[in-house]
Amino acid sequence: MIDIPPALQAKLDAGATTLAWAWIVTRRDGAVFGFTDHDAPLDVVGVACAPDSGFVSGELRGEAGAPARGALFGALQDAAIDPAGLDAGLWDRAWVETWRVDWSAPELAFRTFTGELGAVSRVDGEYEVEVEGLSARLDRVIGRRFSSLCDAELGDGRCGVDLSGAVFTADVSVIAQPSSAALVMSGAVQDPGWFAHGVLTWAGGANTGGIQRIAGHRSDAEGALIELEAPPPANVSVGDTATLTAGCDKRFATCGAKFSNGLNFRGCPHMPGDDLLIRHASSEAVRDGGAR
Repeated sequence: MIDIPPALQAKLDAGATTLAWAWIVTRRDGAVFGFTDHDAPLDVVGVACAPDSGFVSGELRGEAGAPARGALFGALQDAAIDPAGLDAGLWDRAWVETWRVDWSAPELAFRTFTGELGAVSRVDGEYEVEVEGLSARLDRVIGRRFSSLCDAELGDGRCGVDLSGAVFTADVSVIAQPSSAALVMSGAVQDPGWFAHGVLTWAGGANTGGIQRIAGHRSDAEGALIELEAPPPANVSVGDTATLTAGCDKRFATCGAKFSNGLNFRGCPHMPGDDLLIRHASSEAVRDGGAR
């Protein structure tokens, strides 16, 4: 039940026009930020909410048996919302509260929603943040899920691969930028595909310190063509430097051939697939679903 202060309820009943929205976000590192769509700063429950933050609330929907979901839209114009922080995951799963407040008397406010920030997408300085209600936690997988693919993160304790070796990294520099999310880089002498599914860490230029996922790695007449999952937050210039780290497609064959790490594979590569149930009889000696 939403607890609305009686004085504010009276204003609502009278059709007050001095209402604004405020959002209070608490990141997992404990940092607290406040934003409002009002044109002046507001103090909401002790949190200073910045105006003109670029936050615009999308429609929040909640259906029977499903968690409430919505979105926040905006432009990266508030100093607190830096592209590098978004890319580094600082805002992932942050606690968010939506407040309705009377800007003429900010002490009159009530909370309308509590949830968490989910996936963040960003294009050309504009971003969209998914907002999930608390019941969305019930949809999360707890424990391990049976899959033919590995569920470890390359290089973590469960994987065990040491990525510090020269064969798994390359110091590169930008030669050209064919498109917003594609870079031609010198210095990567490994075979095409070696850095696919890996990470790029910016070491020089406007994006220094940023980390981005690599979607693809191909050869180009000038050098290595690196395709990123998303465009870099800031403009890229020829000569900007970065470090590439090899990636893994989570398959057992890759684990053994590329990393010599088959003993630590964290999947079920011989688990029968659906094809085992629907295929017709044949003379094949092995029917383990491996064609899936």
